[in-house]
Amino acid sequence: MIKVKQDKDFYIIGIDNDSIKLELLNYGASIKSIKTMDYLGNFEDIVLEYKNLEDYLENNIHLNATIGPIAGRVKDGLIKMSDEIYQLDKNFNDKHTLHGGSLALSHKFFDFEITENKDFTEVLFYYETNEPVSYLLRVIYQIKDNKIRIDYEIETEKEFIFNLTNHAYFNLSGNLKADVLNHQIYLASNLRHEIDEDSLFTGKIIKEKNIYDFTEIDYAKKAIKPLSKTLKGGLDDIYYFPKNDLRKLMAVIIDPISKRMVKIRSTMDHLVLYSHNNINQLPLVHLNDHKKHYALCFECEKAPYGFNDKDARSLLVKPGKISKNTIIFEFLTKK
Repeated sequence: MIKVKQDKDFYIIGIDNDSIKLELLNYGASIKSIKTMDYLGNFEDIVLEYKNLEDYLENNIHLNATIGPIAGRVKDGLIKMSDEIYQLDKNFNDKHTLHGGSLALSHKFFDFEITENKDFTEVLFYYETNEPVSYLLRVIYQIKDNKIRIDYEIETEKEFIFNLTNHAYFNLSGNLKADVLNHQIYLASNLRHEIDEDSLFTGKIIKEKNIYDFTEIDYAKKAIKPLSKTLKGGLDDIYYFPKNDLRKLMAVIIDPISKRMVKIRSTMDHLVLYSHNNINQLPLVHLNDHKKHYALCFECEKAPYGFNDKDARSLLVKPGKISKNTIIFEFLTKK
C-alpha cells in the first residue's frame, strides 16, 4: 500500500507491507521513519525522526538523509582533479568540508516517481545540478518483503569524485525506549582508518584487538563508554572492507530486548560507524529532549577522499558512464 501526503514543498511517501512500514521524504531523498516488528509482532519506530517537519530544513546532523556528493570530510575543502581545483566551503570547524558543505544533498529537494507491482515497490528520487559540475543523481528505494534496497546512479558531464551513502540513525529498541548502549554490533572487518585530531584520516590503516573489535558480536557500550570521555564523544570511525560485494555481510545490529535485527550489505568497501555523539536541540518523535547515544549509524560508502590504496573503490566518475552502487538493509527478528 502506498500513500503520498503533501505539506508545502514536502512530500511524504508511505509504503506499507507485512514486514515494513516505511516513510520517505523528498527533502534529501531521506528516510523519515521505519517501523518493524519486535519478537511479539509489535510495529514500532526504529530510526530517529524529527517531530516537526520543518526541522528537516535545518537538520545539521543529516538525519536519515542521502549524503553526498562527497560523504565524509575533505581536508581544507580542496578537491584536486587533473585539470581543475575545486574549493568547497569549510563547514567543519571552519577548516574542512563535511558531507559536501553547501552542496549537501541532504538539504536539497528531489523530484520523484513511484512504481508499484505485486513483488516490490520502488521510489525513484532524482536531482540534477551544475554544482560543482553538471550531474544527474538517481536514488532508488526498492521495498521488497523485509528489505530496503537503495541504489545510487550518477551520470556526469565532467569527471568528478562522488561518494554517496544513507545516514539512517537506527535505534532498534522501538519508539526510543532506551539508548543504544546495549545494542549488539557485528562488523565483518576490523581494518580501520587512523583518525587525527581534526577527524581526518591519516592514510594509515590500523587493526586493534581492543574496544574497537566487533568482528565477534559485542555490546556497543564496550566502545562508546570509554570513547565518550574523549574528544570524539563516541564511535565515529571509518572501517575498510577490501573486496566487498553484495554477497558478503558487512554489519549486523541487534537489540537483545526487542530482538530486532538489521543485516547490512553494500557494493561499497567502507563503512562509517557513528554513535550519535553530536546532537541538536530539535525535538524528536518519542524523545523531546535530544540525548546522545540514542542511535547508531552504519554509513556504507567508498574510501575517504585522498585514500590511495589501489584496491579501494575509486571515487572518480567519468562522462559517458553511469556509476552504480547499492546498500541493502534487511530487517529480521532474532530467534
